[in-house]
Amino acid sequence: MNQRIGFIGSGFAQEHISALAEVPGNEVVAISSRSSEGIQHLLADGRITHYPFENHLEMLRKEQLDAVYICLPPHLHGDIEIACAEHVKGLFIEKPIALDLATTSRLNDCFKQAGNIVSVGYMYRYRENILKAKEHFASNTSILINAAWSGELPPPYWWRRREQSGGQLTEQATHLIDSIRYLSGEISEVSAYATRGFITEVDDFNVDDAMVMNFHLASGAIGTVQTSCFSHAHGGGELGIYLEMASREKTFRFRNHCMDLEIQHNAQHREKLLSADNPLIAENTAFLQALRNGNHNGIHSTFDDATESLKVSLAADLSIREKRCVAIDSL
Repeated sequence: MNQRIGFIGSGFAQEHISALAEVPGNEVVAISSRSSEGIQHLLADGRITHYPFENHLEMLRKEQLDAVYICLPPHLHGDIEIACAEHVKGLFIEKPIALDLATTSRLNDCFKQAGNIVSVGYMYRYRENILKAKEHFASNTSILINAAWSGELPPPYWWRRREQSGGQLTEQATHLIDSIRYLSGEISEVSAYATRGFITEVDDFNVDDAMVMNFHLASGAIGTVQTSCFSHAHGGGELGIYLEMASREKTFRFRNHCMDLEIQHNAQHREKLLSADNPLIAENTAFLQALRNGNHNGIHSTFDDATESLKVSLAADLSIREKRCVAIDSL
């Protein structure tokens, strides 16, 4: 019997619906979204077999769902997940999972009490190039890490409002933070700096123009993550997306959102591995199989793990506000 799936929110939903079409044993039956345009776009795909709902509670009550995908802006996480936990066994939550640790704690307690299977959308953890790097760094400790997510301002209104998106480090570069944790272990301390005032033509803009987060890992490794959104549409001022990690033996250089990889084995040998896989297929397959099995085996990013990635960006924000280093375990 197919697992019946519903969606709440239309952000990134199309990508998941397309991936689910490649995963046997599921049926997308309903979607609830405040965006009528977003719903019509999804329905035009033809992969949703039932009808849209204006209210997610109505959808949860009327449809006998096995799982719900929550694809919402960060500030809307909280009560919706709690409602889902009461009606379905499985929840797939797009990152970031919340904007504060009080919310994550409340949700985590709810999920554990209800016995939910929860997967979080850190899709980089399922990319073949990331998994290849994980094999290397499991026995060859990374020493120096350099990463950046630098481009133009995304169009959604909520993204430019800190109280809605959490800022670029929390909303976008969280993929880089999470990948660093996944490959090299826990970040123990951060010190961050931010700048504003260069973006003057955007209404209601209150996130950072650019920021830098220096960090110390529990392993002893050090590194930095940079973000910026001040580039014009032509790409001027853009550093791009990258993640560079060096052990004494090899250097791994990831580029772009797809995480194309160059491995520097030595001065004469550089291996290039283009990213041809779709990590969403592996991510959704793992979630639905875990749901069938009734455990979290195979899920690379659980809610607990996603909370640890959120802590890092929240610590960076605190460091900027209070002009001091912040230990992650102090949060």
